[in-house]
Amino acid sequence: MGADSRYDRIRPVGDREAAEARALHTIAELLDDWSGISSRSVALQLAGVLQATAVELGNGRPVPVGVRRAIRGLADALRQELDPR
Repeated sequence: MGADSRYDRIRPVGDREAAEARALHTIAELLDDWSGISSRSVALQLAGVLQATAVELGNGRPVPVGVRRAIRGLADALRQELDPR
């Protein structure tokens, strides 16, 4: 992709993207101590995906719609599993 790609352009970070990035960072950090995933390497990879997406959003770089939708679904599922209630 050249410099004209929409994924290469940095744009201002809105409140929604900043909040989403913070939430993804928080969920990724919680995976570090969570025993709900028996494989430590799987938990680390999931946390890495969440962290990488959060960094992209936090830096004003767009995440492709399909990937963002999948990450939101993953984050929602993990949030439900991590809820102590």
